[in-house]
Amino acid sequence: MPVTSYTMVDNLEGLGPSVWNSIQWIDLWIVFPSIAFLAYYNKFMKLFPARDCRTDLKLLAGSVLLIFMIEAPSYILHKPTEYAHPHGLYRNEIIRAYKQFGFINYWIYEVKYLRGCTTEEKMYATKFMETLKQKKPVTPLIEDHKKNLILILVESLQSWPINLLVDGKEITPCLNSLTKEGDVLYFSKVLPQVKGGRSADAQLLLNTGLLPIETGATASLYATHEYPSLPKALAVHGYTSISFLCDDKAYWNQEATTKSYGFEKLYDHMAKGELMVKADENLFKYSVPILEKEQQPFYAQLVTMSGHDAIKTDFQSQFDNLKLENVLVKYNLIITEYVDRCIGEFIKTLKKDGLYEKSIIVITGDHDAMSYNRYEGREKCELSDRYVPLFILNSPLKTKCDKVIGQSDIYPSLLDIMGADDYYFRGLGESIFRNQSDCAVYHTGENAGRCQEDSIIRKKKEMWKLSDILIRMNYFKSCVER
Repeated sequence: MPVTSYTMVDNLEGLGPSVWNSIQWIDLWIVFPSIAFLAYYNKFMKLFPARDCRTDLKLLAGSVLLIFMIEAPSYILHKPTEYAHPHGLYRNEIIRAYKQFGFINYWIYEVKYLRGCTTEEKMYATKFMETLKQKKPVTPLIEDHKKNLILILVESLQSWPINLLVDGKEITPCLNSLTKEGDVLYFSKVLPQVKGGRSADAQLLLNTGLLPIETGATASLYATHEYPSLPKALAVHGYTSISFLCDDKAYWNQEATTKSYGFEKLYDHMAKGELMVKADENLFKYSVPILEKEQQPFYAQLVTMSGHDAIKTDFQSQFDNLKLENVLVKYNLIITEYVDRCIGEFIKTLKKDGLYEKSIIVITGDHDAMSYNRYEGREKCELSDRYVPLFILNSPLKTKCDKVIGQSDIYPSLLDIMGADDYYFRGLGESIFRNQSDCAVYHTGENAGRCQEDSIIRKKKEMWKLSDILIRMNYFKSCVER
């Protein structure tokens, strides 16, 4: 605060009651560290007037212990929910967490989740990557077409509502119609492979071809590491990459990851102040004028938000009077219906503006939320209940779409359809256009699909271990330096 501001005491007139009412008993804790340290320091100064090395070590150890004792109540006084607890907040919103809980709590968070790499792990990962480099270059499947790539990453969109009739009514008429079009590839059995980073992990998977780390969220712990990526691969072919977010760029540390993934432009707050559940409408509405002015070809990633929570809304829906035992399922259906309508309007606008024909459009879900077993009233959740969809509109390549694939398979597939298959890192998945194995492995080690060969399952499980090490050791930084 400027020194001159201290003289402006007249401005405080009338604020006394407001200040007094805002004070809580927990605010007294702010003076405790100073008092405790004074008492502790005074005691040791009396006991050890002439200190030696051992005494200094005791002082240091005691001071560190005192700091952690002072900070510990922040964990005790907050319920361990996803966003209220320090761990949850540092995972999702680092800047906000710094303001609320300070850097010492972040150290505690890092101690719990950050793990270094052993020499053996580094040797294993390096040897594995050298083996991949020695493989013959892939044969290009298409010629350079210079079409735009528009990727819509839909919050919590799953496959089961698509083509489902409830009381004879369609939930997703727009997406249903896309499944029937001849120039659209539709995969209904995409196994989500996100982990601690949830939506942020989906961006990692789609843009880098890497799988999430074993513990913690990649976006909060390793956001500034070097990553190979789809934007960087397309940049070689003259593409500009843009990311559109409904929420703030600090959420999931997206400002940092956007830069690390190679996006050149970032537009956040595309919801324009609208409630989260209605954010998608504004995201699509306000992104189109930006895309119209953007130099082509471009890669645009649009991250939606409306489907985040199954909550009661004021949407007018054909399912308002639907009677279901689980009311959250009903709310989810209504929100999914709204999201489908927003996507439909966006596609119509692209066609009207002439961008549709010039673009390959990819629509997929980021992770499961309201799994199919909850709609059916089953307690056990199978992997097949978690599937998310994948649509590729105007795809220049064709393939069978009845296989089970993992989210890590989308990245190499996009490299293929964009003519960027010569990029040095093709990800840890399999392209759907190159003899995909009809098998995917979940983060628990469970597998889905026709995983008939043990060698395929072992290899896919190994990719989880490999990716975890590659990210933690910042392997790709050395690739850039070379």
